[in-house]
Amino acid sequence: MFKQKMLALLLAAAMVCGLAACGGDKQSAPPAAPEQAAGGGPLELSYWYSMDGAGGQIIEKQIEAFNSTIGTEKGIHVTGVYQEWPGTNALSAAMTTDNTENMPDVVHMFSEYVGLIRDWDRTVWAEDFINAPDSSVSKDELIPNSVAAYSIGDRMIGVPFAISALLLYYNQDQLAQAGFDAPPETIAEMAEMLPALTAKAGADYGMNVRLDQFEFENFIVTQGPQGTYFGDNESGHAGQMTELACRDAIDAFLTEWEKVIASGAYKETKDSMNEEFAQGLNSMCIMSSARIPAIAGLVGDSFEWGVSAIPKVSASDVGGAYPSGSGLFMVNRGDDARIQASWEFVQYLISADAQAMWLDSCGYVPVNVKAEETEAYQTAVSAEPRLSVPFQILKSTPASVVSSFCPDNQTVNTVIQDSMLAFAGGSMTKEQTLDAIVDGISTAFADYFRANPIQG
Repeated sequence: MFKQKMLALLLAAAMVCGLAACGGDKQSAPPAAPEQAAGGGPLELSYWYSMDGAGGQIIEKQIEAFNSTIGTEKGIHVTGVYQEWPGTNALSAAMTTDNTENMPDVVHMFSEYVGLIRDWDRTVWAEDFINAPDSSVSKDELIPNSVAAYSIGDRMIGVPFAISALLLYYNQDQLAQAGFDAPPETIAEMAEMLPALTAKAGADYGMNVRLDQFEFENFIVTQGPQGTYFGDNESGHAGQMTELACRDAIDAFLTEWEKVIASGAYKETKDSMNEEFAQGLNSMCIMSSARIPAIAGLVGDSFEWGVSAIPKVSASDVGGAYPSGSGLFMVNRGDDARIQASWEFVQYLISADAQAMWLDSCGYVPVNVKAEETEAYQTAVSAEPRLSVPFQILKSTPASVVSSFCPDNQTVNTVIQDSMLAFAGGSMTKEQTLDAIVDGISTAFADYFRANPIQG
């Protein structure tokens, strides 16, 4: 009953970028090497993915590259199956009926849905393969906090695949017109800059960002010398997250953000952020690194612009960002050869060469640090140097800076968004906003665990 209720809640939850997994400790032994299908043909694998557009094109390119090289060599053929975002409904239906015929061998899922499969018996843990002597990819080749984002109790349930980082986008020409030679490093510095950007550079607003859970949590977890956990049990990575563990960090953030609101040059709503920034209406905005190619196309050569880490709450904070995005997970359909073949495919997808493909019109960060050595990476960042910034930010951010596995993230996101809009609009004081966020999230957790008691 518990799993059925949890499944229903997870399926109802709207996507809020960058949440990760909670505790668990399943084991699965690496199976034998893959064998060809009966009749001598290749072993057929099904790969479900949930990206369309430029992202979907990259995925299809990766599938084709695998099939024509490693797949041909090892007798494996992968067929990609697009599942409409976020790609969990069909999987959930197959899980409920244990219908192995209609399950994928490898599934691409956004990180907040790790909770959907963490206790599923057919989940194959990546930890049992990436540590094997014959694994072509090792943990230390992957960005450390991307490994942590897909780990439960220090064991990888899946692997990071298409990740991004929250960034500050800034109009360099407008900053110069207002008398600034660099983007702000702290929120306080940003607040001081904003009025000059509207008065001297002609922008409608100095800063535009709507603070949903994704943005809010980034400001919280990047505090302190090694980061701050959003919730207990290492934000759900060492056990079930049952309560907030960051009231002081929220208070510190709101104290600084009040200065941004008081500047009178802050737009707290999200309309057409890409277009407004490209038109010079907003001098700075906070968005995912995945928007870099889109912004480059919109701005063209109309002005100089750059990206940097989001401003720190305090100058002494570690800063940086946690990885948001999606990962890859393997499914046991009852055939050991299929599992090993799936790992061959997953290894390829997180290899340096395959990861470098994400820089081609997508702006996702390569999870494999060796991608930096590839010709594709060097060509891409030579043509668009801003693409290297989120990669360097994530590489330098400690593994302890991770997103949370947050119970009922839909309600949590609504609490944060509504509270921050009220704070920016002047209908709530800082103290009222702090209480509204902490009490609202605590109530959401209590309601969730009342319906879904923790077992054992």
